[in-house]
Amino acid sequence: MSLKAIGSLYPSLPLEKIDLSAEIIQNMDEFFNTNEKQFRVYAIQDSKIVLWHSLQVLNSHYLLTKKYSIPVTLSSLASSFLVNRLIVEEDINYSYHPTTKNGLISVKNLAKLNTPLGIELSGDLHEYIDYFLGSYHGGRNESFIYGIITGEFHDYDLPGAYPTAMAMLDYPDWSKKMMIGNVTGLDFFDLYGVKILKSYTALKIKFKFPETVKYPNLPVRLDLNSVIFPLEGETFCTGLEFYLAIQLQCQIEILGGVYIPFKPSTEKVKEKEKEKEKASCSPVKEIFVKDPRITALENRMESQVEKYLKNSVDTKPNHESMKNNSLVIKDDFSSNSNFYSIVKELLTERLKYSKGSYMNLLYKFLANSGIGQMARGLNQKVRYDSHTNSTKILSSGDLVSPLYAG
Repeated sequence: MSLKAIGSLYPSLPLEKIDLSAEIIQNMDEFFNTNEKQFRVYAIQDSKIVLWHSLQVLNSHYLLTKKYSIPVTLSSLASSFLVNRLIVEEDINYSYHPTTKNGLISVKNLAKLNTPLGIELSGDLHEYIDYFLGSYHGGRNESFIYGIITGEFHDYDLPGAYPTAMAMLDYPDWSKKMMIGNVTGLDFFDLYGVKILKSYTALKIKFKFPETVKYPNLPVRLDLNSVIFPLEGETFCTGLEFYLAIQLQCQIEILGGVYIPFKPSTEKVKEKEKEKEKASCSPVKEIFVKDPRITALENRMESQVEKYLKNSVDTKPNHESMKNNSLVIKDDFSSNSNFYSIVKELLTERLKYSKGSYMNLLYKFLANSGIGQMARGLNQKVRYDSHTNSTKILSSGDLVSPLYAG
């Protein structure tokens, strides 16, 4: 961010950036020699903006992570916060990452995983992780017109897509992991049905949509840089993508895959809620009135997710109902997962601050960054490193996992 943008984060304080013309900026020596007083006012104002913002970052870093230091980037702050909440504070029965042999090789060591050393020391991780890696295609961004566009066009975006996606996650039940062999899509759907929505499922498939499907949803890599959505082909996909494809009457042959159900976390979160209720009874906290916008946000989040996951009356897939392209779901979506609680907390805190302020944008960034932290380094992309003044492969963080990112 520019100093002008940073100063605008604190509208109630005299931290507005002093603007200079491009000519003066290109001749700062002359500006100093001819108008030293104004030069000092300009320089000191810049220093005030930097100092105040640094103190806010320092304080918010301690508030969120209990680390009293200035993080190198906001991404590192977000990573520390989420690692503490999802991994460090996790219950022994709720493991974010699978256990590997001696803990030496994990999903964070992708470059070493597919080596003789990695295969031997990663437990059974190498047997199924490729399905999840293959199913990770990133966010869907597409245009329905090829070439130069003239005139009016519309750009549609999904607001809150990343926080909503993260809120639907939960810890995997690693003990119930199942490898999937060659089977038809409908047989697999009959076996697991709605359970697919509450699992980490990755499949390698052959598929063919009916000619009447206008927007097929299964991604296929065309080359190093392009992903297309054809009517038929062979690809890797997630359980959610498979579920939607079945609703669209897609004929699917599963060549292999893996299914890991969510581990119920209801009891764990109920205990946390009881602790929060006890804490909220203190005299200090009773003086605060709950912002009605927060209540509205909570209701909206819950209704949106539940509307997605509770649309019908049948618990068992009914192939006749698929002909009408209607989702066949009846399942109590649990808003009690740790992931959901974190997203809800961040968005609730955000509403306590005025729009465009530092804390408002910080909580927005934290809520949006979760999925990105989970995908960090999966594609082994090269990035510029300012410390070495060279390019290097983007390193993976503690949260990286194709299960959650996909």
